[in-house]
Formats: sequence, C-alpha cells, structure tokens
Amino acid sequence: MRVQPSHLARAPELLVAVGVLVVGGIEAVSTNLSGYGSGPALVQAVAVLGTATAVAAMRRAPWLSFGVLWALLILQAATTTDVLLVQIAVVGVAFGIARWGSTVLLWVSGISIPIAAVISFLYINSLAYTLWQTRIARNLIVPLVDAGIAWPVFVLPLILSVLALPWLAGLVTRYWGAARRSQRSQAEAESAAARAAVERERMAEIATLRENQARLARDVHDVVGHSLTVILAQAESAQFLDDSKPEALKATMATIARSARSSLQEVRAVLSSPDGTTGHPTDLDALISSTRESGLSIVVADTGVVRPLPPELATVAFRVLQEMLTNALKHGRRDSVVAVHREWGDLLRLTVTNQPGDAPAPGDAGHPGGEGLPGMRRRVESVGGSLLVSTGVDGSFVVTAVLPLRAGAPYPAVRV
Repeated sequence: MRVQPSHLARAPELLVAVGVLVVGGIEAVSTNLSGYGSGPALVQAVAVLGTATAVAAMRRAPWLSFGVLWALLILQAATTTDVLLVQIAVVGVAFGIARWGSTVLLWVSGISIPIAAVISFLYINSLAYTLWQTRIARNLIVPLVDAGIAWPVFVLPLILSVLALPWLAGLVTRYWGAARRSQRSQAEAESAAARAAVERERMAEIATLRENQARLARDVHDVVGHSLTVILAQAESAQFLDDSKPEALKATMATIARSARSSLQEVRAVLSSPDGTTGHPTDLDALISSTRESGLSIVVADTGVVRPLPPELATVAFRVLQEMLTNALKHGRRDSVVAVHREWGDLLRLTVTNQPGDAPAPGDAGHPGGEGLPGMRRRVESVGGSLLVSTGVDGSFVVTAVLPLRAGAPYPAVRV
C-alpha cells in the first residue's frame, strides 16, 4: 500500500515543473523569434505545458505523466516539431515513473523505453539536415562520421541511454526503499513481539500471584474452619459436663488447646510455604483421630491396597477430607456415625457419609455454601479429579472425591 505524499513531499517536483514552464516558455518564444525552430508555435507551447504537467504529476499521478509524454512524442513527431532543450526534464519523469508508479506501469514503461527510443531516432533522423546545420552537429557528429562511425550507431544508443538510465535509477531506488520499509516493518514487528512477550510474562506473574492468593485463602479457610469447628464442638459439649468430674473438663480443655495449637502451626506452615507445597500435614489417619476428639463418631473402611500418596496428591487428599469432616461436624447430627470410605486402586476414591442435622447441608438450595464445596471442587479438579455431592437413599449426605493415582489415568464419573 502506497502512502499518499504530503504537500511538502511534492514540493520538489512542483518547483521543477514551474521552472520547466518558465524556461520552456522563454525557449519556445526565442526559438520562434530567431527563426531556427521548426513546427507550429502552438505545438511547442503544448510541449512545454505537457512537460511541466508530466513533471508535476510524476509522484501523485505517474500514469498521467506517462500518457502525457507519449502524447507529446507522437504529436511532435507527426508535426515535425523540434524537441526543446527544456524537454530534457523527461529524464526526471522516467525516474519518477519507475520510483513511484504501480507495478503495471513499471512494466509498461520499461517495455516502452526501446519503442520510444526508436521513434525518437526516426524523428531526429528526419530532421538530420536541420541538425546538421547546428554547432553541436559540426563539432560532435561530423568528427564521428569522418572517423567512420555511422550516424545510427551513435544516436540510437544515446537516446536509449537518456531514457533507460534514469528509469533504472528509479527502479533501484524503488526496491531500495521497499527494502528499507521491510526492515523497519521487521524491526517494528520484533519490537511488538518483545513487548507482547513482556506483557505475557507480566500477565503470567499476575495469574501466578492470584493463584497463590486463592490457594492461600483456601488453605487458611480449611485449617481455621476445621479447627474452629472442633473447638466449638468441644466448647459446646463442655457446658453439659458434670461439675463433679473435673478430669473430663480438663480433658475437654486440653483438646481445645491442642486443636488451637495445631491450627496455629498449620497456619504458620501455610504462610511460610512460598509455593504451597511444603509444610502441610498429609496424614489422613491423624486427621480422623483429631476429629474424633471433638466427640464425632467416625467409622473408617479401606478397600484395596493402601499405599503412600505423591506429595501433591497427599496435600489435596488431606485438605479435601478435612473439609468433608468439617462439614459433617458443622451440619450433621452429632449423635450419628460418620462413615469414611477409602477405595484404593488406580484412583483414590474418598467418600464421607453423614446424616444431616437441622441446618441445611452444604450444597442444599437453602445453604449459601461458602468456600467449602467450591474449594474442594477446585482442589480435586486441579489434579485431574472430580467431586460429587449427592443424597443417599436413606437421606444421608454423601460427598465423594476421586483422585487419580496414576499419571494420565482417565477417571470415570463418580458413582455413589
């Protein structure tokens, strides 16, 4: 796509066009007054005006310049009108056509140069007698003829060179300018790619920061929510202890203190872990035992061969089971049994079943849900697992999490 030149960029050819018009007018008038010129004075005036027009339009409208030059050539040859000295400006027009013309015009003008040279030679040859009387002919051409050099051998290459050399110079400038534009475009593209890379890196850092913030919020929620639930259950049960049995009260207070201490240690571990993968508890049995101290009755059943979990899966399994037990403790009946089933295979299937209490169970339409269930779902999905919340045939509340234990292992839909 060609950029439209500004008025300032067109100033040089406009100035040259004005000069051609002035000098050509003076030349045409002096030629006619001296009586040395041939051809109608009107054609000479048209030649001056047409040459000036071709010069002025060579950048803005190169097709117009090309057409005007050919029209002048045919007109002057048909009327045997002398070529004016000012018409040497066609050299600049040939350059401009090759430099700024379209691709089609470039090829058309290149093909037309030899044709124009032949026509010009035939025209000049018809005026040979008149030229022979000029000082240039006597001082330049006569010695060449005396030396045995034929007239066409000298004149035809000269005319061809006058037209072809500036056209070739314009062609070279054209492709040099295209190469410069290509280099600038490449530099701009590389600069844009570098800026895009920096922007992607910045967005990746922001995404990582937000992910870490979300992970930190989930971990703190799980730790604090579980511990406070256990502490609240112990504190509520302490109200109904017999005052005559201080040992039971002391045991309850010790459990509360132990839960608070454990929660504080876990929060410190979460906050001190830069990537959230170290310092987290992963012992599922210890989690179940600590939850039992709140007074919740928990029954555990294992199917398959129990084996150690990879660190990232161990952390996810611990946090998910922690949230399941917390929900059972908060929303389930205290006098019912909570069933924990762990099915080991290519998948670890964690299922917690409890009887809902008076408060709506998490996931019911009347319960706001908080971060518990969404947090569990995000955790299991981050390692390629799935989560299902459902209701058993006896009205029990069932939460099942499936974690793949084998890298790349497909996991089926959860069935409860």
